[in-house]
Amino acid sequence: MADKLKEIEIDKVTWKSIREDGLDLDYAVAIPREKANILYGELEKTLQYFTGDLSKIKVFGKIHPLPRQQVAYGDPGITYTYSGITVPALPWPTPVLAIRDLLFKLKGILYDFVLVNKYRNGNDHMGEHRDNEPELDPKYPIASVSLGQERVFVLKHKDTRKPGPNRKQIPPG
Repeated sequence: MADKLKEIEIDKVTWKSIREDGLDLDYAVAIPREKANILYGELEKTLQYFTGDLSKIKVFGKIHPLPRQQVAYGDPGITYTYSGITVPALPWPTPVLAIRDLLFKLKGILYDFVLVNKYRNGNDHMGEHRDNEPELDPKYPIASVSLGQERVFVLKHKDTRKPGPNRKQIPPG
């Protein structure tokens, strides 16, 4: 599959952008559906998701099972801590490395870590969060690659959570 991703014509990828108050987002369908389906199948055969304590999360001081499957890959020695758990980066498997290389070709950013989340069904989910952990560089963009079923991806302005008159209303559109 890695060779198939190298065949993607980067200059033919159509990017869209959203630049709004506090939002700087570029997005595209960069992997054609046929290649995405093959890649998804390869990942299904290759990836082994975390179990035990690494498949749990701490929310408001209580431990809960993650409402999705998860595994992390990255450069040697990297860990990522969020919601009371520290996730170690396992060595890059070939199909995940191919996605990282594609992202480098697309955006010129060489990522050193990935957190893979698998949503098995409509019950699996990601809760509202900010990606503001101290080890994340706020100037380094987060990349999201979605394979498999189409899912809703919701972004909220941080000021929509403020109470009272400081709460910001975000118009639709």
